[in-house]
Amino acid sequence: MPPANPWRDALNTVGSTFMTSTMIRSTSKEAGMPASALYFRGRVGVLGDVSTDAAFDVLGIFSRRVVDSVWERSAETAPQAAVDAYLDVCHRWGRENLVDDKAAARATVLLEQVLDEADLAPMLLAQGWQRAERPNDVPARLAQAAMAVREIRGGQYFAALGLVGLSVPRAMLVDPGAGAERMSTLGWNDDEIAEARLRQRPSDSGRWRDAQSALEGAFLGLLGDVVGEDGVRALGEALLAVQRVPND
Repeated sequence: MPPANPWRDALNTVGSTFMTSTMIRSTSKEAGMPASALYFRGRVGVLGDVSTDAAFDVLGIFSRRVVDSVWERSAETAPQAAVDAYLDVCHRWGRENLVDDKAAARATVLLEQVLDEADLAPMLLAQGWQRAERPNDVPARLAQAAMAVREIRGGQYFAALGLVGLSVPRAMLVDPGAGAERMSTLGWNDDEIAEARLRQRPSDSGRWRDAQSALEGAFLGLLGDVVGEDGVRALGEALLAVQRVPND
C-alpha cells in the first residue's frame, strides 16, 4: 500500500523547518540583516539580483508590504552572499537534525533524481535551486534536495490556483490549514486581510479544493515521470521514515 500522502507534512518537515529556525534568524543578524531577511533574500537570491516586483511574484504568499520592507532593509546584501548563507543554514540544520541512515540516503537519491531530470521551465525558484551545487554528506544533501523539491510543489500550487482563477490571499482564507490567523503570522495586517475578504466569492472553497486536486495530480505526475510509480511509492515511504536526531 502506498503511504498516507507524505508530500505536504514530511517534505515540509525535512525541507523547510530550517527556514523558520533560530539558526536562520541568528545567521541573518550576523550578516547585518533583520532576523527575517535571510529567508527571503537567500531563497530568492538563487535567481540573482531581482527586483522587489520579481521577489513578490515568486514568493507568492506574502503581502507586497512585507516584501518591500525586507528588500529595503537588506538592500546592501549581495545575492550570492545571501544564497551562500541560506544554504549554510540549510546544511547545518540537516547535519544537526537528520539521521544518516538508509531511509535518508534513499530519499536523497530519489529527490536528487527528480531535480536532475524534471523539466521545471515554468517554475523559476525551483529551476534556480535545481541547478544549485550540492554538499557531500547525506543529511545536508537531503535537507537541500527536500527544500528544492518543495519549491517544485510550491510552483505547481501557484499554477493550480491560477488554473482555477483563485488569488493567493483568497486561497489562504479558505485553506483549512491557513486562514486569517496564518496570514497574520506571514505579515498580513488586518487591513490587508479585510481587503482579501472583500474580494472573496462563494465559489472560493470549491475552487481551492479543485486547485488542491490539480496540485496533487501534477506533483505526483511529475514525480512519476522521473522515478516511476514504484519510485514514487519508495520516495514517500523513505520521507516518512526519515528520522530526527534525538535531543539530549
